[in-house]
Amino acid sequence: MKINQSFIKLITLILIILYSKSSFAEPFVVLEYRNNIDNKNILSDNLFLKDLNYSSQHIVLKNETLSDIMLNYYGTKSFNNNILSLAIVHFNKKAFVRHNPNYLYSGKKLYLPSINEIKNLIIKKKKDPSYNDRKKEGISSQIYFFGG
Repeated sequence: MKINQSFIKLITLILIILYSKSSFAEPFVVLEYRNNIDNKNILSDNLFLKDLNYSSQHIVLKNETLSDIMLNYYGTKSFNNNILSLAIVHFNKKAFVRHNPNYLYSGKKLYLPSINEIKNLIIKKKKDPSYNDRKKEGISSQIYFFGG
């Protein structure tokens, strides 16, 4: 009888645990989007987004980081910070220690490239394929064999 009672208690305990886990609701995430009006205000303030050929210059102050400069000029949400920092380093190689974006000299004048200049760094134009064909033809037509 004691075994049956302890067995029934064990079974009911297991059922309560299983039932309580399955009865809880699963957590869910509610995504909230900004209105288009807010996005227009962000875009209208950024000169780099207004004019894709707009570029600027900045003199680096003491204790200023590249992230601070990018935040002030380019904003945060519009650009990929890694690509942007590499583009700035590409145009200002002497302003950084060993071309490292984490080590910036103070007092240097930074050139902040335009969006189109950054795009040109990323997307390389393909060379004229006919030029490569002509080059190969010229080389192959001038092969000479010496010897027996």
